[in-house]
Amino acid sequence: MQPITEKSDVYSYGMVLLEVLTGRHPLDPTLPRGSNMVQWVRNHLSSKGDPSEILDTKLKGRADPTMHEMLQTLAVSFLCVSTRAADRPAMKDVVAMLKEIKPVETSRGDTDVLKLGGLTSHSSPPPPKNVLAHGSSTCSYNFSDG
Repeated sequence: MQPITEKSDVYSYGMVLLEVLTGRHPLDPTLPRGSNMVQWVRNHLSSKGDPSEILDTKLKGRADPTMHEMLQTLAVSFLCVSTRAADRPAMKDVVAMLKEIKPVETSRGDTDVLKLGGLTSHSSPPPPKNVLAHGSSTCSYNFSDG
C-alpha cells in the first residue's frame, strides 16, 4: 500500500485513459505473457510496434485527425503511468497537454509519420509543432516533426 498523493492520482488517471483508449481492463487476462496493461503498452512501444495497434479495435478506422488525437492522448496517458512517480507530470500539466491536442488536417497524399515517444505510426497525419507541459513540473512530452 502506497500513500495517496497527487502523483498516484495522476497514475490512476493515466490508467483510466489507457482503459478508454485500449478497450481493455488493466489486468486483462488476454494480454500476452500475463502482463498488465502498462507492461503490455510499454513492451509494444519499446519493440517499435505501431502505436495505433494499441487502440481499441472499435476506435480503428476513424478519420486520420481523430486517430492523431487518440495517439496524442495515448502519449499523455503513458506519461501519467511512468514507473517513477517523480517522472509523472502534475495534473495541471496533464490538463494543459490534453488542451493542446488539436485536430490536424490530413495532408494531400503525403505519407507523413507521427512519432510517439520516438516510435512511429505510418497511418496518421503529421503532429502539431509541439505539445509541452507547462507549469512547475519538470516532465514534458514533445511531439515534434523530427
